Amino acid sequence: MTSEPDKSDTLLLQSFEKVCTVLEKENGFLLAGDLKEVVALLPMKQEEMQTLEDILSSREEQAAGTPHPPVLPPEAEDAAKRFGALVKTNRKLLKNAIDAQNALIKLIVVDAAQETSTGYVASGRYAIRTGPQGALALRSDV
Repeated sequence: MTSEPDKSDTLLLQSFEKVCTVLEKENGFLLAGDLKEVVALLPMKQEEMQTLEDILSSREEQAAGTPHPPVLPPEAEDAAKRFGALVKTNRKLLKNAIDAQNALIKLIVVDAAQETSTGYVASGRYAIRTGPQGALALRSDV
């Protein structure tokens, strides 16, 4: 004899599924390097994560007065494991995307800073040179 699933169990399972679907989409976009789609997906991700957090908080509050907290149904435990794996992958992909953006910004900033260089010029004077630096330059004294 099996009992019908509790309404809160059903809501929890549905919420896990929605969050996992959003995380799978986001991970796909991150793998493809499509950051515009990742940004567009952010409001949906925040909404689904907040819903999941609210459901979990509500379950904790309900279980606070009972001597034995309710056990998650096996489907919800499986969904939680899937969620954990997707979050781990999502963090890794987000970190890679952030690292790539930081590397790009560093290249731009460092290259811009190197546009101005100081040193001795062909005439023997100390000068500050601005503009692109070429491998070959014409000397004014030749």
